[in-house]
Amino acid sequence: MKRVVKSLLLLGLVLSLVGFFSAPRAKALTDKTTKANVTEIHVGDAGAFTGAAASPCMEIFNSSQIAVDEWNGRGGIQGVKIKHIMGDDAMDPAQAVNVAHKFVADKLMYGVIGPPMSHIAQATLKIYGSGNLACITTAASKPSLTEQGYKHFFRVNARNDAHGWNCALFIKKYLKAKRVAVLNEKVAYCENMAKETIKGLKKLGITDILQETIVGGSKDFSPELTKVKAFHPDVLFFIATAAPDQAIGVRQMKELGINATFFGTEGARDKKDFIEASQGAAEGAYVYHFAPDIYAIPEASGYIKKFEKKYGTISGFGPPAYEAMNILLTAINNAAKDGKISRKEVIQGLHKIKNYRGILGFPITFNEKGDLKGGATYFFRVEGKDFKQVAIMGGGQ
Repeated sequence: MKRVVKSLLLLGLVLSLVGFFSAPRAKALTDKTTKANVTEIHVGDAGAFTGAAASPCMEIFNSSQIAVDEWNGRGGIQGVKIKHIMGDDAMDPAQAVNVAHKFVADKLMYGVIGPPMSHIAQATLKIYGSGNLACITTAASKPSLTEQGYKHFFRVNARNDAHGWNCALFIKKYLKAKRVAVLNEKVAYCENMAKETIKGLKKLGITDILQETIVGGSKDFSPELTKVKAFHPDVLFFIATAAPDQAIGVRQMKELGINATFFGTEGARDKKDFIEASQGAAEGAYVYHFAPDIYAIPEASGYIKKFEKKYGTISGFGPPAYEAMNILLTAINNAAKDGKISRKEVIQGLHKIKNYRGILGFPITFNEKGDLKGGATYFFRVEGKDFKQVAIMGGGQ
């Protein structure tokens, strides 16, 4: 009996040793800057996960998480697990600065998705830059963000100088407008978008333009809308950051009897916070967006199934985030191939991205400034409970 037990123990030991030596093991990964072992790869996600813009930002985070889960399912980065960390700025520059400092201080952090809003990106640009921490925004579109000499900031969306011109073309050629009212919120993105669009309208010969400013988060836009009513525009271009403001704007426009076509900005492409919240007033309204109709792209079917199964409805903010996270993780993985990694290498790797093909239906290449080459603007019309893509206008830098 003792011999049998001894033989079994010996067999178990042999099998354990065989398993130990034959099982795939994570490669040793070292940070070039700190000289420390990299036990986990951290990627941040900076956005307004609470407040008026929580719905689109959570779609951004959840889409990024799908990409992270897929990479971890394939073994992570060179065998090292990836951790996706949320940084909530609540659309407040002061909170965004705190998030940026936290991410930069994290020695295991090698890149960030976001921030998605121009005024937040503007407030944190220098902090991320000083920490050599790569940022890929999915929506921040103010042109000056990539005109300041920083090398760490990238975007998978077109800039406002492209969107503004394309919106002007859409207003004239598609909506056939001759008189245009522009109401814009007083933040970086909205002010710049108004400026670029008005410049385009004037270039196209439309000079009957009324411009007024609004305050984001207001529950009553009737003072500004009353001026719009007296102006008798063909189109009201309502430039606000968050969908709830757009829903109030289109609803109050109808209540005041303003006979104009409502044209909302990218933030309005939210089924719950714009279409549903407008209580029917958004029917027939138009919005522009930085991302295409993802349901029309065959390569996106896998992402769509995973997102809808786990998180529900897709409005359009998530697909660019899934793309951006995959691009970021590709750059991190390339930087780690030799067993050593640094933030600077990740940034250098992103500058080498050429014709990346994912789920957006077009190849992604960053120019020397970090801007997307060949970006476009997508136009949608509200029909029932959904958005129908009606036009695409090319832009890019």
